[in-house]
Amino acid sequence: MSTLSAEFLERARERINADSKFRKRGTIDTNMAFNVGGDRYLVSFAAFGCASVKTIGPNDLRDADFVVEMSGDQWQRFVDGRRSGTGRTLAELDTTDDVVKAQNPRKKLDFLRYHTSIQAFIDAGIAVG
Repeated sequence: MSTLSAEFLERARERINADSKFRKRGTIDTNMAFNVGGDRYLVSFAAFGCASVKTIGPNDLRDADFVVEMSGDQWQRFVDGRRSGTGRTLAELDTTDDVVKAQNPRKKLDFLRYHTSIQAFIDAGIAVG
């Protein structure tokens, strides 16, 4: 079962918006989607934080600059690896498993531009406590 949920993403949003260290990463202005195990979410970043998280339908994926696509099992392995401190980053995983999809190469570059902030966002959702 996938650990990706609206609650996971909202927890990540709340944590990074409250973290002054996240601001030091610079601005992040993008709309990204997660399509994990049939669950779909649009996460909007603006300026120095996460503006919103919302559940979307399959046709709404086109509104994203890029989409993280994984099976529920892939996501669970990714999260478990990050939680244990031995897992690869999303950018590293994308180089071997092509999990980040974009409609054009420029949009794919948006992911590469913001990947450290996106990873910090995901890790904030994973963190316990």
